[in-house]
Amino acid sequence: NADASTTGESALISMNNHWIANVATSITPLLEPDVTRPDPCVESTTAEETSPCSTAAEQAAAEQYCAALNGAIDSPYHNCFDDVDPAQLFEDCVFDHCADPSMACDTLQLYEEECQAAGELDFTSVVDACGVCNGDGSSCSPTCTATGDPHYRSFDGVAFNWQGQCEYVLASDCRSGSRVDGATANAFEVQVRNSRRRPLPGRQVTATVAVAVRLPMDTTSGDALGMGVSTARSILQLYRTPSQNTLGGAPLSPMLPYFDLFGNEITQSGRQFRVRVGSVGATVLWSSSSTVRVTLDGSSPLLNNTCGLCADANTVSADDAALSQMHNHWIAN
Repeated sequence: NADASTTGESALISMNNHWIANVATSITPLLEPDVTRPDPCVESTTAEETSPCSTAAEQAAAEQYCAALNGAIDSPYHNCFDDVDPAQLFEDCVFDHCADPSMACDTLQLYEEECQAAGELDFTSVVDACGVCNGDGSSCSPTCTATGDPHYRSFDGVAFNWQGQCEYVLASDCRSGSRVDGATANAFEVQVRNSRRRPLPGRQVTATVAVAVRLPMDTTSGDALGMGVSTARSILQLYRTPSQNTLGGAPLSPMLPYFDLFGNEITQSGRQFRVRVGSVGATVLWSSSSTVRVTLDGSSPLLNNTCGLCADANTVSADDAALSQMHNHWIAN
């Protein structure tokens, strides 16, 4: 009942049959009827706490998969344990893995989101650039990520940390030349703002706090966005507080979902914003916390043609360290 008191919650929640949406309970169903389900629907008699793992081996595999949440001192989430207790989510993760291993990753992602919401960014994510838990980033299209305090992974999979406190070019369309020579004023580009976060003894901790995306437009059009916003102002700005987000200098929220004639799309799901730039086959995801992902389609013209902290997306990781570590070169000023 959201009254800030946990007293009585168990009794309310356990009234399962009372909350069934049907004629008998006088609660009108909002979903279309499920023709595959018995009518009337039959409540499960299986106790919720019963583990769906049928063997000790399945239980062990689930616990190993969810080990980051087990409270151990060597966990990649150790620095967050004081802020967000992982005990319940560890149980949930094990339960979900036993029932369907594909669901367990959601619990790990949820814990990382709760850590970020609590202001704890000094942890190592177990979610790879493809959104796969305990993966190696090889299961998806080229993806560059910046997350946490911040940890970067280039398009070609090179991981590095950088504690700068400026605005940087994360990824840019450099087909027209290197960023230092000046990419075209209309080219796709993603910039990030890093700011200092909670200080740690002997360490400077920064995190991504804002993202800007330049949306490619037809420079011959005087009204590129189709809503009175000029091409020169086709800049999307995304912050940790969604109400501050703007497109072309105007509040973004009233425009959502946004689509234009140039293949640009902006949508929101919860606190996450998705920016699809169809003309160059790129997708940008912003968590409204500290995680930004840039993914290139397999046929994107930007493959082997990007520059910035994400490097060049040429499938060769050997040259990424030199490109990404040119930190001062990618400062936006």
